[in-house]
Amino acid sequence: MGALPRRLLLLAFLALLLGIFLAPDPRLLLGDFLGRHVEIARNLAAIALFLEVLQPATAHPQLAALQHVVKGMKAYSEAEASEMSPLDRVIDLVDDFGWNHGFLINVGDVKGKILDSAVKQRLQSGGNLKLAVELGTFMGYGTLRLSRMLNHSDAEIITVDPDVFAYTLASSLYEQAQVRNRITIKTDYSYNVFAELKKEGRQIDFLFLDHVKSRYLADLQLALASGLLAKGCVVVGDNILSPGVPALKKYLLEGEGSKLFSTKVHRTHVEYWPLFPDEMTVSTYLG
Repeated sequence: MGALPRRLLLLAFLALLLGIFLAPDPRLLLGDFLGRHVEIARNLAAIALFLEVLQPATAHPQLAALQHVVKGMKAYSEAEASEMSPLDRVIDLVDDFGWNHGFLINVGDVKGKILDSAVKQRLQSGGNLKLAVELGTFMGYGTLRLSRMLNHSDAEIITVDPDVFAYTLASSLYEQAQVRNRITIKTDYSYNVFAELKKEGRQIDFLFLDHVKSRYLADLQLALASGLLAKGCVVVGDNILSPGVPALKKYLLEGEGSKLFSTKVHRTHVEYWPLFPDEMTVSTYLG
């Protein structure tokens, strides 16, 4: 056999191996027995990669932030504990990572103050704040701020995100902050959680939109159509300018939403990145 046919045969063999190892379901190609062993080989290779070559905290900024929080909480002294709660300490550590050690896409401390003010506004408007819902958990920072603002109330806090990675990270942060029992995590999609709340006859008093930007308006309209927004419900939208949710802004300021909500647009900047402007909307449902 000549050199060229041998090279072609080798390339074909390598292509076959890549096909097997990259196939979504190797059992369909190789059968249960061989396919199962390919799955085992894949997982062993991934474990070896993250144990010996690539540290998880290097691969995922969220894990690096969690590592920063865990280390910071280990150094959390009794003297500090008398002046700052674990919840405050964890929030500060996440912000410290975002500003000084990396970058995160949670709401951050600057826009977080707008979120805090919106919760305060809802608490001072009268009526009982029974249920706060966050769409988009990421790593749980926004929920921590909600928990701090609602710490002296009996409000239930639900955060919704279908990503199991978000569930893992957020659960860890909540444990570090000692508020895990205050927060319900729904590893699901917004429309399923809305259907569940509707079935239970519950209404939302505070809604924080910080998930997939293309879902903001659709989910707000779904909540309205399902009768889920209590009169006076405050709806906060993040990232209205960057990366941008123009459809929601237009709906709230010019469209049908302008008749249903009283809306204020807050000009600010992207979390941990002052060079890039951003906006948040704070809307009160008129009922």
